[in-house]
Amino acid sequence: MTLRLRQKILRTLSYLLLAWGVHAANAQEASPPLPAWKVLQFEQKAFWATARSRIEVEKSATIDGAWTLAARSSVVSNSEEVQVTLSAGSGQVISRSRLSRGSDQRFKSFGYGPEFILRERRSGDKKSTVPPSEWPVSSTREIPYPEPREGLAIIDDYTLLLLADRLQASKAASMEVIVHTEFNFYTVRMTVGNGIPVSADFQVTNGADVQGRRETRAVALQVSPRGELEDKPDFSLLGLHGEIILFFDKQTGLPLQIRGDAPRIGATEINLKAATLREPAE
Repeated sequence: MTLRLRQKILRTLSYLLLAWGVHAANAQEASPPLPAWKVLQFEQKAFWATARSRIEVEKSATIDGAWTLAARSSVVSNSEEVQVTLSAGSGQVISRSRLSRGSDQRFKSFGYGPEFILRERRSGDKKSTVPPSEWPVSSTREIPYPEPREGLAIIDDYTLLLLADRLQASKAASMEVIVHTEFNFYTVRMTVGNGIPVSADFQVTNGADVQGRRETRAVALQVSPRGELEDKPDFSLLGLHGEIILFFDKQTGLPLQIRGDAPRIGATEINLKAATLREPAE
């Protein structure tokens, strides 16, 4: 048996064990409902460029008690596509992939096993018709989990939007999680409170446009490195870093605006431009 085949078998067994663990954990607690929204689209305009992000959340088709999150972001000629499978109850990430396109193309996948995170990087030619997941592997690395984890969920940065949504609609005052980026880990404490009026201007799919000043609930993120960083600081939410605040419409519960610092711009805001609401039966 070759080393590559043996590693593949071990990875498969690890993922099966993890998936079983997620299923068992969710079977013991009621799985929360999906958010009221199905798709969110954000936009940020600065100088000559416009950045856009689209986020969609559905139930996993393969793992009970899990959701899938698909995010696509673009600015000028650069784009990113992220796929995350996560535990519906805690937000704990099960698997994640990121396809980046710009001057070159990179596909990175992360498998969250019981003992470590397996990161694989693949590179492909722009003219290639082969799916990114089948591009040649350029590097493989095992990333150890931060210790102690204190029972906190390890999540993807996009999942913060889901958990902040859930927090602002609950009676809890705060929530703490660990965000895994590339090689780094960050402790993120989310605190909810009353927000400020926000000017809304977005379209609801198959519905009316929403415009005007809206009263909000605010979720502030307090971010700090979890231990010593393995790589340069890289935490962000939809490209924003620093002091990040999410503002949710008190009436609809939709995230209207995200404020923070953007590279080369400084303090800025990302606004909700479109939302597709979920059917009641979903």
